[in-house]
Amino acid sequence: MIIVKLIKGFAEWIRNNNSPRINVQATVIAKRDMISHNNMGNNSINHSTYTTYYTTFQLENGRRLEFCLKGKEYGMLAEGDIGSLTFQGTIYISFERQGIY
Repeated sequence: MIIVKLIKGFAEWIRNNNSPRINVQATVIAKRDMISHNNMGNNSINHSTYTTYYTTFQLENGRRLEFCLKGKEYGMLAEGDIGSLTFQGTIYISFERQGIY
């Protein structure tokens, strides 16, 4: 199972690297987070919590794309923000805000 995940991850990495860098007008339409817990052992000392942040953008043609963002970038965006989205394959690169609805 681990080998399959490694192969899939490597294949996605290759696809992303071979994809063009795209810059399009987009609107932030949704934000969400996912909290994961890692409990290694029976005591609370080895307990970890991780938060993964996701933002959904809608392009001018109506297509929606969801990207995983770093916490700082996620925190700087608000639903309704309009701007220039740059991405490569499934990798979020940046969003330059131009306005709000």
